[in-house]
Amino acid sequence: MVSTKNAEQEILQFLELNKGKSVLNEIATIEELNSLLSDCGSSLSAALIPLEQAQRPPKILVDSGQTQTGIAWRTLQCPGGPLVLQMICQKVNLALWIQEC
Repeated sequence: MVSTKNAEQEILQFLELNKGKSVLNEIATIEELNSLLSDCGSSLSAALIPLEQAQRPPKILVDSGQTQTGIAWRTLQCPGGPLVLQMICQKVNLALWIQEC
């Protein structure tokens, strides 16, 4: 089982690597997102999510903010589930997390 601390570190590293880049706003498909994760050497899993889900009030909000390029993000803890990073980008909205075995 992946610890919340490891997941948090992986999410923070992804945010740090991409905070000033516009590449996230250029992503339009799950394949492009998975390619970006691979290029970053990230172990995060990804999904594209509807705007309604990305804006729904979370049960447990851990942190939130905006990147230097204006992308809104938040990390939330799913009850009984993983720590998730959600981002609202120009073309798609995404969720990233560490997939447990």
